[in-house]
Amino acid sequence: MRYASMIGAAFAVAATLVAEPVEKAGFQRPPTAALKALKASIGKQFNAGWVFIDGKYLAPPYKVERYGNAIRINGIQVTGEIVPWSAFIRTQKGVKVTRSESAPAAGEEAPAAEPEPEEPSIDDAWESSLDDLFDDEPVAKKPAKKATHAAKPRPKKPSVTVSYSFEGEFEHNEQTKSMLARINALRTKIDGNLRRGGLYCFSSRYSMVAMDSRSARHVLDSLPAIMKQNTDRDSFSQAVHAANIPFSEPLIDDVFKNRFDYLRINDRYNKEKDGALWR
Repeated sequence: MRYASMIGAAFAVAATLVAEPVEKAGFQRPPTAALKALKASIGKQFNAGWVFIDGKYLAPPYKVERYGNAIRINGIQVTGEIVPWSAFIRTQKGVKVTRSESAPAAGEEAPAAEPEPEEPSIDDAWESSLDDLFDDEPVAKKPAKKATHAAKPRPKKPSVTVSYSFEGEFEHNEQTKSMLARINALRTKIDGNLRRGGLYCFSSRYSMVAMDSRSARHVLDSLPAIMKQNTDRDSFSQAVHAANIPFSEPLIDDVFKNRFDYLRINDRYNKEKDGALWR
């Protein structure tokens, strides 16, 4: 009885963790003007594929939409602006360009100019290029000659901010239609890959990870067990790399924090494998 109660308590903890809402990705929201002018393109709901947002598993059904000039899944923004709204504005009639400069802070020391390196001799450059092209193992390069030029101070340049604006209603033209087509193409690509059983990992802190169904199956054959068995971060990372799962260290950090998701992932994956055997 005591053993059974311990198992029940463990699953109760896991269930509590699983029930936590998915945190929204930290992407900057598209400008209100972009949402108004470009509106949204919403796909139909489906149950295939695998989505992770900041390392947390998002269960289907999924609905992939273009949200102005960004992409959302189930109402959660998963990309930044695919094409900046400023690029759309620049195509409008009567666009105004405003440049503003911010001067360096008072009392701020001007940085010294970088020393100018001496040009390598033709023989040195030729030898270095041959080493790079044909050597199987790295060869210690000759130490660079010290520069003899004195560092010259140079004034700090003010930072320049450029903004674009126009008056009146936004009007589509050939350029804006082409840019919108690029964004729609990405929405369609994500939607289609998920429908075929693909896998995506999204975060504002690292690059999007996209896998087709074959690569997704390779990951899902190993990942739930890794999430279950490794309770410290280092062993978790080592197990992920040993399984040839192409996750970056920041993504590994996020998945490790959400490792109790293995319960839902494993349950769904096993059901889908069993269903495929009976087809």
